[in-house]
Amino acid sequence: MFRRQQQSNNESSGEDDESSSSTNFSPLSPPISPPRSSNNMLVKIGRFLNVSAIGVLSIVSVLLFIQLQAVSLQVASEQKQIDELKKTIEQSTSDIQVEVQEQKDLTVVNIAGTFTLLSCIVTMFHMTSHLKKMNQPFVQRKIMAILWMSPVYAITSFFSLLLPSAEGYLGIVKDFYESYVIYQFLSFLIAVLGRGERQIVVDKLAAHADHLKHPYKWLRCLFHPPPEESDEAKANAVLLECQFLAMQFVFFRPLTAIVSFVLESMRDGDAGGFSSPDFIIMMIENISVFLAFSGLLKFYHAVQDDLAWCQPFAKFLTIKGVVFMTFWQGLIISIIFHANTDDDKSDDDESNSSSSYSAKSIQHILICMEMLFFSAAHMCVFPAEEWEEGYQVKHGGGPTFAFDDFASDVNMIIDSGKRSRIARKERKNALDDAKQSPSFGTMDERNEKDGEISLVDSEVV
Repeated sequence: MFRRQQQSNNESSGEDDESSSSTNFSPLSPPISPPRSSNNMLVKIGRFLNVSAIGVLSIVSVLLFIQLQAVSLQVASEQKQIDELKKTIEQSTSDIQVEVQEQKDLTVVNIAGTFTLLSCIVTMFHMTSHLKKMNQPFVQRKIMAILWMSPVYAITSFFSLLLPSAEGYLGIVKDFYESYVIYQFLSFLIAVLGRGERQIVVDKLAAHADHLKHPYKWLRCLFHPPPEESDEAKANAVLLECQFLAMQFVFFRPLTAIVSFVLESMRDGDAGGFSSPDFIIMMIENISVFLAFSGLLKFYHAVQDDLAWCQPFAKFLTIKGVVFMTFWQGLIISIIFHANTDDDKSDDDESNSSSSYSAKSIQHILICMEMLFFSAAHMCVFPAEEWEEGYQVKHGGGPTFAFDDFASDVNMIIDSGKRSRIARKERKNALDDAKQSPSFGTMDERNEKDGEISLVDSEVV
C-alpha cells in the first residue's frame, strides 16, 4: 500500500513537472485546467475504507475465533457433564437392579421360609398327637423317626438356599436321613407285625416258609443256625437278610455322599467318562439302593396279608415319594437348564449374568414348598388313632371325589340294559316258537307256554 501511494505521488509529481514544462516551453499551447484534487481525495478515502474494512474483518475474525473457542469449551464442559450424568444414571440403574434383585431374593426366601415353617408346624402337631396317644411305643417311635423326614428335607433345602457355601454339608445330612428312614420303615413293619417281639415275626414268617426265597449265599456267614435246618431257621435267616440289606444303605449312602462332595470340591474341570470316580460312586450308590429295596420288598411280599390292615404300601409311597419326586424333579430342572445354556454359547454369559437362580436353587425352593404337602400326607397315612386299642380300619372316611360310587352306578345301569336286551330277545324267541307250534294241543301244554311267556315278561319288568 505504501508503495502504491509512493508511485501515485511520483506519477502526480511527474504530471506536475510536465504541465509546468509545457507552460514554460509551449507558449503557443492552450491554457490547462487546474489539477483534480477531488479524485485524489476519493482515492484516499477508498484506500482508507479498504484499510478500515480489512481491520474490521480482522477484528470480526478474531471475535468469531474467540467466540468459537468459547462455544467449544462450553460444549466440552456440557459433554463432560453429560458423561458424568450418564455414569450417574448407569450407576443408579445398576443400584436399582441390585435392590430389585435383593427384593426378589428376599421374597423367594420368605416364601421358602414360610413353607418350611408350616411344614415343621404340621409335623410337630402330628408328633404331639402321637406323644399324647403313645399306646404302642415300640411302633410309634419308628413313626416319629419317619415323620422327621419332611422337616429335615425342608430345613436343609432352606439353609442351602440361604447359605450356598454350606450346600454340600447339608446334602450329606439329607442323604443320611433318607437312608435312615428307609431302614426305619422296615423296622416299623417288623414292629407292627411282631408287636415289639422279634420271635413273633420269625414265627409268622415260618408259617410262610414255603413261599420264602432262600437268602443270598454270600450272607451265610451271618446266619445261625443255617437256614436249611428248619423253617424257623429259614425265617430267621430271611428276616436277618432283609435287615442287613436295608442297614447297609444307611452306611453306604452317607459315605458315597461325602466322597462325592470331596471330589467335587477338588475337581478343576469336567468329570470324566465311565472310568471316572463319579461314575464308580454312582454305580455303588445304585447297587446299594437296589439291595436295600430288594430286602424291603422281600419282607413286604412275605407278610403283606398280615399287614394289610395298616396299609403299608400307602405309607411307603409317602416316604419314597419324597425321594423319588425330588430326584426326578432335580434331574428335569438340570436338563432344562443345560439345554438352554447349550443352545447358543454367545448368549450363555448374558443368560447366566441375568438369571440369578441356578437349577439347584430352584430345586431347593420347590422342595421347601412340597414338604408341606408331604407333611399333610404323613398325617393321613400315619394317624395316631391307628394305634389305639380297638381301632377299626376306616374305608373311605377321608375326603374323596366319590369316583368309585359313580363308576358303580354306571356299571349298574349298563348291566340293567344288558339284562333288558337279553330278556327282550328271549321273549321274542318264545313268541316265535309259539307262533310256529300248532294251535292244537292239550290245555296243559298251552298253559305251560303261556307261563313261559309270562315268566319272560316278569324278568323284563
